[in-house]
Amino acid sequence: MNSIKYLKWSDLISPTMSPDEYLKIYRKKINKVYESYDPKSEILEEIKLFLKNKQEKLKIIVLGAEWCPDCSRNVPRMIKLVKVINTKDIELKILYGIMKNALYKPGETIWHKQRSPPEATDPKFELKAIPTFYFFNKNGEYIGVIVENPKLTSTLEEDILEILEKKI
Repeated sequence: MNSIKYLKWSDLISPTMSPDEYLKIYRKKINKVYESYDPKSEILEEIKLFLKNKQEKLKIIVLGAEWCPDCSRNVPRMIKLVKVINTKDIELKILYGIMKNALYKPGETIWHKQRSPPEATDPKFELKAIPTFYFFNKNGEYIGVIVENPKLTSTLEEDILEILEKKI
């Protein structure tokens, strides 16, 4: 496949939620995770300085769903770290509504084509699991992805910094 490297920010065509809209809608379900997450401030500062020094902007799209346990854990964490960084150099959009196709067969997409946003089955997105966080530079060019969870010995903010350092 490997079409993800051709993914662009502009390929997102469905309506999205802002972090504040997400928090308002899902507050009861995710509040404990959101409030208890304590991102590593030194890593957040590195991200902020990196973007400032490179005169870069980080754009993030997350695809997920209300029914997904990993989404209920990691989307609030991503929102929290973006809010704590508190810079205009990061933009986060949230696309929810991904539905599984219970009748899918191997080789087919596991996402329901009619009930999910079109991005779920668009080959450019290569969506294999949710949440999936897609990262883009200021020009809307794809620079990296986090699928479901950060790496085993890492945090979301450490993975973001690694993506920035490798691709920008």
